[in-house]
Amino acid sequence: MTSASVAVVPTMGMAPREADVLRLIAEGLDTRQISEKLAYSERTVKNALHALMTRLHLRNRAHAVAYALREGDI
Repeated sequence: MTSASVAVVPTMGMAPREADVLRLIAEGLDTRQISEKLAYSERTVKNALHALMTRLHLRNRAHAVAYALREGDI
């Protein structure tokens, strides 16, 4: 496996996709609207949010948005 084929997952902070999803959640969009706006599937949006919330031990979408705001990620 070459290094180009390995996905980089940040251990701290957020991936750009995660920040994009949270930014749109903060604007009040639901999963379907986010998927349409970013041209991702709804599953991709849910997976990005789930990965972030699991990695950072966040309880819900509001907690995730509050965390991102405090950290300056969105």
